[in-house]
Amino acid sequence: MPIHEKSLIRPENLKTHDELVIDGVDVSGHWSTFIESRVVADYNEAIEEEIGALPGGEFLHRCWQCGSCTNSCTVHEINPDFNPRYWIYL
Repeated sequence: MPIHEKSLIRPENLKTHDELVIDGVDVSGHWSTFIESRVVADYNEAIEEEIGALPGGEFLHRCWQCGSCTNSCTVHEINPDFNPRYWIYL
């Protein structure tokens, strides 16, 4: 099941500024879009080692969630239900 990032944000915390300029920089838009905290009861502690054993997995520690992999994901083109952000969210 895909995870939609917007469904993880608490709507009551959203703040919208139509025109907000701070120090000459336009920062209008939505603020407080932090992802809701959660508790993972069935966390697999070995997942980092499992991913690290896969080709390219040794670079997992380099991920800083920039979203580049989401934008260029070839698996998503074949299967729209696949969302790379789901694996990051784990």
